[in-house]
Amino acid sequence: MKDEDVSLKKKVSLLNRYVQSICGLYSRVARQLNVDRSYVSRVARGERSSKQIEQALSAEFTRIVNENEDVTVG
Repeated sequence: MKDEDVSLKKKVSLLNRYVQSICGLYSRVARQLNVDRSYVSRVARGERSSKQIEQALSAEFTRIVNENEDVTVG
């Protein structure tokens, strides 16, 4: 397998990990705070305001980034 093929596969794998992690972000935050997922989504889009939800979204996003930071793309 060529080096460029291996690099491409690593990039696609990394992208897949990020997408899977991000996809459940609103649901995880909603479960943590015992609120509806649609409310979390509205706060994230700026349609509603909740400091608690904003902080939880930020913390969850930071966790996802840190969790995936170990994976390097060659």
